[in-house]
Amino acid sequence: MKKVVLKLRKNKKTEEDDKKVVTQKNLEQSREEVLAKGKKFKYPFQYSKHRLVFNTILIGIVALIVLAGVGWFELYKAQNTGSVMYRFTKVLNLPVAEIDGVKVRYSDYLMIYRSSINSIEYQQGELDDSDDSNMLRTHYKREAMNSAEEYSYALAKLNEGGIAVETSEVDDLVLYHMQINGQQRSDEAFEGIVEDNFGLSMTEYRRLLTLSLAKKKYSENYDELAKTTLARAEKLLKENSGDMKATVDALNSTKIVSYEKTDGYVDSANLDGGRAMIAKTLGSDGEISKPFVSKKGDSYYIVKLTGRQDNKVKYESIQVRFTEFNKKIDEIRESGNVKEYIDVSLPTEDITAPEEMVAPVENKAE
Repeated sequence: MKKVVLKLRKNKKTEEDDKKVVTQKNLEQSREEVLAKGKKFKYPFQYSKHRLVFNTILIGIVALIVLAGVGWFELYKAQNTGSVMYRFTKVLNLPVAEIDGVKVRYSDYLMIYRSSINSIEYQQGELDDSDDSNMLRTHYKREAMNSAEEYSYALAKLNEGGIAVETSEVDDLVLYHMQINGQQRSDEAFEGIVEDNFGLSMTEYRRLLTLSLAKKKYSENYDELAKTTLARAEKLLKENSGDMKATVDALNSTKIVSYEKTDGYVDSANLDGGRAMIAKTLGSDGEISKPFVSKKGDSYYIVKLTGRQDNKVKYESIQVRFTEFNKKIDEIRESGNVKEYIDVSLPTEDITAPEEMVAPVENKAE
């Protein structure tokens, strides 16, 4: 009996030792077997995940290509001028033309065109799909393209020369336009006028003014003929004891100089390029102002106060017109250095266009 008991104890110990030995020897092998079984579930999931990412990227690329194709067709073929495409051009900063190597923003072209059409429709009613309306649209597209090209060229050349259109200059021009019938409109009221007349926000309106000021500053800095003629006019004015008519007569060989006087008293807020406003600042009759650039940016003015009555003034003025900028633009066009990416051919019949793209603000204010 004792032997049996001893034998059983020995076998039990041996089995436990054997299990311990087997477990230690096969630990790595067991772990690999467990991992191998898990991979059967892991790899299909990874494959599906990678395929999902690939498909998502592929769909995104295809969508972008389709969107780009539709956008290109709508802008450069169909010439869609709607608000959606306008915002699209503002976000992507797409070109509509190139003038002497300077890119012209599609958004600037659409802003000018849409403001012109909105002004017409606000005053005359919505345009229909008749031939006359389509001809009018084409005409204003041509005008908008010309203006956008000119403004872009002027802005680029100013930047090259280290000259900027200052925010304060835009602020001053906004304040000038806010004076309607001698009254200063509030910001809210003027924003409503701009929105109603031109369909522009104040940010867009300020962009339009910035572009027009760029053309003005280009002439002010680079029109040497106007500068020279102005200097001659100032000298002759002193020699003629302030006689403006005699001064202009002495410069009659110069086609860019002209004389003008008011028929009577005009309001100091009269929209005449800023002449009445400057005349109001003069102290007494016969006093002559220093030369200044017209609010429209098309010339130099010298003003002489000839009378004052309450808030109204009479004046004489000498105008020295800018010509070099238009001459430069004509040379660029004739040399073939203008590339337009859309067709805006003029209609066969002549249609009267506005003098300036920002002029309707002044006209409506009057």
